[in-house]
Amino acid sequence: MLAAMVFAGAGHAVAQSRQSEQPQPPKENPQQSQPARDGRRDGSHDRRPWWKDPKDVAEIGLAPDQSTAIDAVFKAELAKILPLREAVNELERSLNETIRANTTDIAVFARQVQKIETKRAELNTMRTVMLYRMRRLLNADQNARFQAMVDRQRETDRRKQDAERRR
Repeated sequence: MLAAMVFAGAGHAVAQSRQSEQPQPPKENPQQSQPARDGRRDGSHDRRPWWKDPKDVAEIGLAPDQSTAIDAVFKAELAKILPLREAVNELERSLNETIRANTTDIAVFARQVQKIETKRAELNTMRTVMLYRMRRLLNADQNARFQAMVDRQRETDRRKQDAERRR
């Protein structure tokens, strides 16, 4: 699931990294085992490698060697991110058990939360730096086109969220 987050995160992670929290992929449950019509499992942002998507590549003007270099950055960083994401997931599972038990001392609970949030911050930092590394492989014109694409997607997502809230 983190692969999906980072994979798309790379696509729209730039848009997501603008938020103070970095959305973490929800734990998959049986009701979410089938992708939605748009290919997403959790109704979150579109999860695709923008550097491989022909439409996005054409819009940005990405050269094949740039796409290859961006993919290399992604793969190298993903190898570091995945184990950390699993550690965060495990800490969250443990915290949820603590909450359900409702018997732990508040100071112990606070340390447990702090540990999770520290790991989550590390994860988000790694992801954001990865995205910046990817963007550094674009020239100024490509960066402007990429940002316009991200801004459009952000606006589309905002409108969808607004429409869903009104339901």
